[in-house]
Amino acid sequence: MTLCAAWIRQVKDNQELIFATDSCLSGGLRWHSGVKLFELPRKDCLICFAGDTDRTYPLILNLISSIKFDNHLANPHTDVAEVLEYLSNLFTTLCNSITNFQGQTFEEVLGNFEFLFGGWSWKNQKFHIWSLKYNFEMKSFLHTEMGNDSMAHAFIGDELDKSRELLEEEIKASGKVLARDFDMEPLKVLLKMIRDTEYTTIDGAIQIAKIYPPGVSEFFGVMWPSIDGKKTFLGKDVSFENNPAVKFIDPDTGDIIGDELPDKLSDIAEEIYAMNCEFVKDCYPEGKQKDHLTEKERYTLRSIFRDVAYSLFLAKEQEKTLDESEE
Repeated sequence: MTLCAAWIRQVKDNQELIFATDSCLSGGLRWHSGVKLFELPRKDCLICFAGDTDRTYPLILNLISSIKFDNHLANPHTDVAEVLEYLSNLFTTLCNSITNFQGQTFEEVLGNFEFLFGGWSWKNQKFHIWSLKYNFEMKSFLHTEMGNDSMAHAFIGDELDKSRELLEEEIKASGKVLARDFDMEPLKVLLKMIRDTEYTTIDGAIQIAKIYPPGVSEFFGVMWPSIDGKKTFLGKDVSFENNPAVKFIDPDTGDIIGDELPDKLSDIAEEIYAMNCEFVKDCYPEGKQKDHLTEKERYTLRSIFRDVAYSLFLAKEQEKTLDESEE
């Protein structure tokens, strides 16, 4: 099976909803590059699964097709809670339509699987996480909202007791005794269980995506098995032929590679930063990064630093070419 996690991360004064999972598909065989985390035709929600792929894949593909070709479902003005109700009814209808059991019970035919679904509700102005599973007594999919505002998270899949135990250890290690807002603790749990060979059904590179308010999703690649490893995306190695335009994450820290900003700048000179010099000085008073940079300021600084680095590279290459021509 697998281990999937979803949680609301607190980043200073902002929140983001994160989904993460391993990449192992099993069913007698082991396939370590299976897609388990899915982008939907609307950007304010995500879905992942644990369990039998012969059931989960057809259900998710039906959901994607339904949203894509239904103007009401695809409309961002339709709240994510209404999408949840639709997918619960859709999955129920599809599963109850299975026939030709050939001597097996419906329970045996349907198999064992579960979903995590979550997103941004514009009506409630908050994130929600739900687990969904078929209830044989009710003959329908039931959804359960996971967590609360200060500790909203969910795990589905294998070794759930162990994952909760490790999560408590991560929370204690972070010093969060009273304030239980998550950072990347659930990701660290998933990483530990993938690396521990005792848990054979939890394996493969991590797949990860985020949703930001007011409902914009972003998928990330992961350096695997560590920052010194290979680039991977949705469980498979990135190659020259398959090179998605995504940012990459260090699995041990959860940091986005290339998104870091220096704490200090040694020289904020106009000949370096030109028209952006005053902006950089405002963000780095006395050469030290000010507290609580906004996301817009951080984005602008990264763009400025990239432009400066490229300008310096060009100047160096031109100087090298000039020296060679003089020889």
